[in-house]
Amino acid sequence: MIKSFTIAVRNPERPQNPEILRYWKEEHAPLAARIIPGVKKYVQNHPVAVPGIEMDIDRIAEMWWESIDAYQSYLKWRQTEDAKPLLEDEKKFSDPGRRLRFVAQEYPIIER
Repeated sequence: MIKSFTIAVRNPERPQNPEILRYWKEEHAPLAARIIPGVKKYVQNHPVAVPGIEMDIDRIAEMWWESIDAYQSYLKWRQTEDAKPLLEDEKKFSDPGRRLRFVAQEYPIIER
């Protein structure tokens, strides 16, 4: 199983907007779940305020894939007409210039 992370880097000139997180969860997530091909699991990570800790990240999306090939098929799909509704929706809350991608294989160390 392969896991991809999309990390939205915080813009220091703009405070976190709770409406963006609401939209991402309540509007974008159902669309993504409906149209993204091949994804096995999709999780959103919303920030939690911790006194004294400044965060550099606004939010993180995690998606699980059967293989690298499945993930690469998803990347190719993003270039098609079928992906346009998702890409257009992403523009409502995401700045592509402030996004990082990371792909990994997970190795659980502790599971309780």
